Parts: sequence; structure tokens; C-alpha cells
Amino acid sequence: MKSDLSPARKYSITIVLQMVFGGALLWIGSLTWSSVPGELATQEFIGSEVDSSVFAVGAVSLAVVIGVLATRKWGRRILGSLGAVTSVVGIYSLIMLDADALNSLWWVAIALGVGLFVTNLVIAAFSQKWPTLGGKYSRSVPAQLDSWELLDAGVDPTIDSTPNPADSHG
Repeated sequence: MKSDLSPARKYSITIVLQMVFGGALLWIGSLTWSSVPGELATQEFIGSEVDSSVFAVGAVSLAVVIGVLATRKWGRRILGSLGAVTSVVGIYSLIMLDADALNSLWWVAIALGVGLFVTNLVIAAFSQKWPTLGGKYSRSVPAQLDSWELLDAGVDPTIDSTPNPADSHG
């Protein structure tokens, strides 16, 4: 079955989904997941306190986006693979929590982790065909003559002129 989406379109969709899922996971991790009533006050626990992998997976997913934008082919595959492994570790960590003590945000975090796992797999599998940054960012700077070489050639480097090879002391 052939996809109707161009590589550039897959790239855009995957990167946007990765950013949305990662940002949403960071946001969900900052909300209250559990509260324990006490005699004087109710103790509230935010998601990243309940399970620190929530913050780690969200941060890694956003780092993968930056890395994918900056790298090509194999670098993208490695980043996608690392992101997928991180997502699996985060999902496992969330599954090991006591679900009865937590509110429904726990399930949302697991769903976002699964979404990140899928987008990271797409990055690992298909990113070699995706567009890269333009060539103007990877061109080398043309070599310039050193000021001392210009002085040796009898040219004042502060004045725009070309060296005269006949005047060289070589």
C-alpha cells in the first residue's frame, strides 16, 4: 500500500505531532495527579513528582525534534531510535504506578507516551527521505590570504589590491 503523502509532508506532520505530544506530556506532568487529604491540609502531588519519567520523556521528545531539524539520515535514525526507547521506558514506568491512587491524567500520560513512541518510530524508519536544511548552512568559507602572507608578497592588507608575484621574496 503506497502512501499519498510526500516525504516533506510526512516530515512536517511527524515533527508537529512530536512537539505537540512532548509539550502536552510536559504540561500534563505539571498538573495534580493525586491528592491525599490530611487533618490540616490536603497534600497534592503533581505528575512529575509521582513519576519523574514524565518530565524526562517530554524533554527528550522535544530534544529529538531539535536534533532531527539539525541532522541528516543516520543521525535522525539514531535520534528516533533513542526517542522510541525513552518512550517505552516512560510508558513502562507509568504502568508500574498504582492506578487506583491516581486520577485520569495518568491515562493521558500513557496515551501521550504511546503517541511519542509511534512518532519516534516514524522518525527512525522514514527520516532518511525527509528534506534537510539548505546548503547555505553547510558551505565552507572560502580561503582568504593571511595578512602576513600579503605583507610578504609586498601588498598592504589594509588596501584592497591583489599581490604581485614578481615582487615576492620567495
